[in-house]
Amino acid sequence: MGWLVLANIFSTLMALFSVRKLSEQEKDLEILILRQQLTILQRKHNKPIRPNRVEKMLLSILAVRLKNISNRSTIQLHSVIQLFQPHTVLAWHQQLVRRKWTYKRKNRGADQPSIKRLKA
Repeated sequence: MGWLVLANIFSTLMALFSVRKLSEQEKDLEILILRQQLTILQRKHNKPIRPNRVEKMLLSILAVRLKNISNRSTIQLHSVIQLFQPHTVLAWHQQLVRRKWTYKRKNRGADQPSIKRLKA
């Protein structure tokens, strides 16, 4: 029992030192990611965790932004992303980007009559 408490205190001190190295923007993004995960967990209490599309989108965008700002590897994101595997969250982002670029947009100009230029 004593070793467990000592290990917990040591890990807390190590986390405190690692947080001091982060920039303010990195800290803010980590807080947003952790809050989003907590919201998902609270909503799904005693149920399998299955985030909806909006939650996946928000979590993946924040994680990719944190990864780009802090130059962390995917493995290093594991300390921030607790509920899901970092590879899964980054795959959600890839699906989001793929969906954006393959989304068929309606041709708005086809429904409108053409405007003829008048000679002045």
